[in-house]
Amino acid sequence: MLRNFRRCLFLSPQSQFVLSKQTFLTNEYKCTEAWNTQTASPLLTKVNLHDFYNILDQNYSSKGVISAIDVDIFANAVKDPAYLDELKDLLHKLRLSAETGNTLESTNHATIRNFIEFGNLQDLVQILKDPLSFGLFLDFYSANILLDKLITTQNYELGANVASLIMLQEDFSNEITNTLCQYVCFKHLTDYKVTPIEPPPQEEKNKKKEEIKIRVKFLRNPYFDDHFDITDLQILSGKTLAWISKTVNDNVSCNLQLIGWLFYKKYEKLLSLCEEFASMKTFKLYTEVIDFIKRESENVEDDVKELLLKSIKILDKASFADIKLEESIKIAIENAINKKQNKDIMEQKELFKNWESIREIKLEEQSKRLDRTKRMKLVEEKQKQLQVEEQKLWFFENEENIDLQIEEKEQLEDTVTKSKKVAQQITDENYIPPVILPKRK
Repeated sequence: MLRNFRRCLFLSPQSQFVLSKQTFLTNEYKCTEAWNTQTASPLLTKVNLHDFYNILDQNYSSKGVISAIDVDIFANAVKDPAYLDELKDLLHKLRLSAETGNTLESTNHATIRNFIEFGNLQDLVQILKDPLSFGLFLDFYSANILLDKLITTQNYELGANVASLIMLQEDFSNEITNTLCQYVCFKHLTDYKVTPIEPPPQEEKNKKKEEIKIRVKFLRNPYFDDHFDITDLQILSGKTLAWISKTVNDNVSCNLQLIGWLFYKKYEKLLSLCEEFASMKTFKLYTEVIDFIKRESENVEDDVKELLLKSIKILDKASFADIKLEESIKIAIENAINKKQNKDIMEQKELFKNWESIREIKLEEQSKRLDRTKRMKLVEEKQKQLQVEEQKLWFFENEENIDLQIEEKEQLEDTVTKSKKVAQQITDENYIPPVILPKRK
């Protein structure tokens, strides 16, 4: 029923405004009620975020120590957008400490939910794109909620960035995540306009160049891993489409694979797939694929253009689909949601309960550890106090030994002082004043 309703909206000319506000995920998928229940626990509601942040900040400044469970409590207790900057700062400090390996999954999920709820999507994506500084990673449920939000706001560029992060993690086991990533990358590449390559400006022949020399300790050999080193969003979107689509063997994914390898600039792979798919009887080609290839062939080198034209010639032999590719992707998303939604909802609710119990266990372990540290300090102070009292009680019996200890300390201090004076004299004798040359005119 839902699919038919959305299809009618898509085909209706008056439905453009409605489509711009569509969401794929239901309110039940977001598990808002279950999430609010676990964040309303007495442990989190009693936290004064202002004072708590000051304590954590002072601890880190003085001792260089910050606890993963403290950051988790702060992240889950945030109810006001004013504390998002403090949360970002705590994540950075935790990432710089040895405690970063103990970061809880609920910290990541709570941070992502907070930024989504308060509408700071641009900041959230920037944090996610810098894992070395913040250590924030997406899980499937937060990724789906974030992608759905970006689709709703038609921010396909940010959506493509998020989809590329999923691709870089190389885990394609959630069908809903895969289809949402395919959709945002397709929409981003559809809106992407090819800018013609401008020839470099010609420099004047007689113009002298100033040489700038920089002293470096060593030079690194150039290296490009074709994965984490990719910075161009179009190439990232193409690789995301190619890698996610090759995990599924349906007709839509086959077409998206072709678009993906095209923008990933793997033209030999594109040509071989065109030959493979065109020979399949079940393959139906979407006209958008041909349009993409034609558009890209206008701004490439001659040898690449020849490969693309050859690909078009091969694809022309295939039979064409009756509907638009975008509509088919939407149907695939709805099928994935209908298939996996209930399972994801149950898993999320179970996770929330587990996170709450893990938080209490970790907090109890930390309190015991702090209590043990305090007791050890008290024992050490008591031992020092007893040593002082012992010296007072047995002073006359050990007077000779104490005098010898004092003499040894004085001799040691005299030796150190003399060695410093000798070293100072040697440096003074060997000192050579600098030669001051007249200024050049």
